[in-house]
Parts: sequence; C-alpha cells; structure tokens
Amino acid sequence: MILTNSKCYKEVAVKFFPFDLVKSVLSAALGGAIVLSLAGCGDMLTWAADAKRQGIEQYNDGRYAQATGSFRNAARQDPTDPETEYWLGLSYEQTHCYHEAINAYKTALRLQPDPTSVRFDHQMHDNAFDRLARVVAQTDASNTETDLIVKTAADTKAPDEYRLLGRIFRYRGDADTALDNYRRALQLNPDSYVAQKELGLYLEVLGQNQEAGQVLRDAYRLNQQDQDIDTALRRIGMVPGPGLLAQDGSARPVMPSQRTEDELVPVAHVSGPVRDSAVPRD
Repeated sequence: MILTNSKCYKEVAVKFFPFDLVKSVLSAALGGAIVLSLAGCGDMLTWAADAKRQGIEQYNDGRYAQATGSFRNAARQDPTDPETEYWLGLSYEQTHCYHEAINAYKTALRLQPDPTSVRFDHQMHDNAFDRLARVVAQTDASNTETDLIVKTAADTKAPDEYRLLGRIFRYRGDADTALDNYRRALQLNPDSYVAQKELGLYLEVLGQNQEAGQVLRDAYRLNQQDQDIDTALRRIGMVPGPGLLAQDGSARPVMPSQRTEDELVPVAHVSGPVRDSAVPRD
C-alpha cells in the first residue's frame, strides 16, 4: 500500500512538474526580463540624447536657463556621459551659478575614460579642464574651491591636480605659485608630456629661457609634431631637429623645495575677474 502511494506520488509529480517545462518557463521569463531591461536602457539613452541635443540648441540660442534644465534632465537619464556634464557646466556659467559649474566640470573630467582609450575625448577634456581653472580663478574670492583642490592634491599626490592649481594661479597672475605647482606636477610624473609642455611654454612666456629650454627639449623628445613646442623652441634660439634630440638631457628643471603643502601652495586672494588669455592645449 505504501509502495503504491509512493508510485502514484512520483507519477503525479512528473506529470505536473516536468523539468523541461519548468526550464522553458524560467528561460522565457528571464529572457523577457532581459529584453525589457535592455529596452528600458535603450529608451533612457535615447531620451538623454534628445535632451542633450535640445539643450545644445537652447544654449546656442542664448536660452541658458532652459539649456540648464535640459542638460540636467539628460544627466539624470544618462549619468555616465561626460559631454552632458561639460555642457551643463557651460550653462551654469552663463547663469552665474559658478559653484554648480565647477562641480559639473569636475564631473565631466571624472567621467572621462582612461586617456589610452579610443573613447577618450582629448578636446573635451582640455576644454573642461581649462574652464574649471578659469571659473575657479575668476570667481572663488573666498578660496573655498581653491583650498579644496589644494587638499585633494596634497592627499592624492595626483599630478593633474597640481597642474590644475598651476593653471588657476596662472590665471590669477600669481606666477610664483603657478610655477611651484607646475613643477610639482612634473616632479610627480617626470615623463608627463602635458606637464612638460605647459610648464615649458609658461616659462618661455615669463622669459625664463634657460629652464624653459630644458623643459621644452624634454617635451620635444616625446613629441616632435607639436607646433606650439616647435615655435617656442625657435623663439628662445633652439632649433628643433636631430641635433636637439642628441643634446644631453641630464639637466633638469628647477623643482620646488621640500616644503609643506601649505607653504608650497599658499592661498592667493582674488581681486577680480581674470581676462581670458591663450593657454596651451594638452
């Protein structure tokens, strides 16, 4: 009797719960969920692209407040797009929301892929980097944003943070502090072409030709196709070419002394807006 009941139980279980049927149902449900998820992601990216396109049109028409709303909407739909954050920063600038503009530019830089990636947008990165430096230099009268960048640089020892400080103080007209930070950026990464180029070109502008020649020569060794470096070298009497590459490169630029971070990067008072001027591109 017990065997009969057990056999019936097995027959009923197999009849109503076949494994293949369960597998099929689960596969169909999972597949449907994936399709719905992908469709939802696709819709969000489409909406984000539409909102960004609308924002660019509004910005170019001078409707900056509306553009800000469109770019914020695009960022909500796709929070991974650095270009949206860059345009958002531009819009905030036009509406005098400078703290928000600074945060947007920082986000745009943070969202950029690795510089070695084919998706890395050099032009947009350089534009966001420069706008960030200009806005901080021109509007941070209380030094709140500047002090935050100083702290980040001290904590992370990231060369680009010091290069950013160099550009900020350059735009403020504080050449000594700018040079200290540019040199620290190069000290932390001696093989950085962008750090060599920016320091070298600035030294040449300041008329410090001996150190400029050393730094620009190092940059030229890394890239012989940069017209800015080529022109700067010729202005200080150095002829680009094989002869320059063959010169001894043992002399190094003056580096900042071993001081504390507070001494290395003193806070400078902003007296007013700084006029936009030409700056080397990375």
